[in-house]
Amino acid sequence: MKLLQRFVDWGSTSKLTQLVLTLVVYALYAAVLGASLAPATWLAIAAFRVLVLPALATGALPPVGAVLLFALALGGSLYVFLFWGLILVGTLVRLLSLGISPGRYPAISPVTLLWMILNGIFTIAYRMILPLVPMTFFSETFYRLCGMKLGRGTWINTFVIMDPYLVEIGEGTVVGGDAVISPHVFEAGHLLLERIRIGRHCLVGGHSYLSPGVTVGDGSTIGLRAYLRKGRKVPPGSRISSLAGLDSRRIRSLERGGDPEGRHRT
Repeated sequence: MKLLQRFVDWGSTSKLTQLVLTLVVYALYAAVLGASLAPATWLAIAAFRVLVLPALATGALPPVGAVLLFALALGGSLYVFLFWGLILVGTLVRLLSLGISPGRYPAISPVTLLWMILNGIFTIAYRMILPLVPMTFFSETFYRLCGMKLGRGTWINTFVIMDPYLVEIGEGTVVGGDAVISPHVFEAGHLLLERIRIGRHCLVGGHSYLSPGVTVGDGSTIGLRAYLRKGRKVPPGSRISSLAGLDSRRIRSLERGGDPEGRHRT
């Protein structure tokens, strides 16, 4: 953290130092991406040398069979990139997250800088790989590597799970498509990080949004496009609906811990 504090102090002195620091950080991202692509690139080059290059050296076109095999090798290279990229990025996220704890941090601070670097690395998987492998062994392995506590029999049909090392999902829970689970928020010049806990056998509807500090009790259902604000505690067995389409009486009941029919819980 002392080294990061020096970077923060140095980067806040002038626009030029901020530019240099930005270039250094993005060079790190490029290095991680290159390392993720390395095994796949090696496989593609090896396939090219064996299947395509001999024919090109004689001035002829490669045989159709060789071209087909080379195309299959390229597909295999993509497969290698998906697997190795998730392992590498997940491991790096886990190691860097060891220096981050829930709390409230100034926008210019060592923890915030570390968090930003970590999220830049996470974005490589978030943008390039996870959208291709939802609800698979690949994505589950990645989240576990990142430090997410993930129970057995879970189904995650979204890749918008930010800061996975601050997320806990119990066994038998289903997270719907394009749901957003975000344990961070910027407010009043500070970065807020709070854990999000989802219990066992829950259903989190598609396009719903869970904010920092949300806790969802066992057996609860979070409806389609529902929004759970910061720090919301959902009791076990609850049914939370989207506010869209509900009258004001039912909305007030939900905010007070009632159910969608307007009955207040005791």
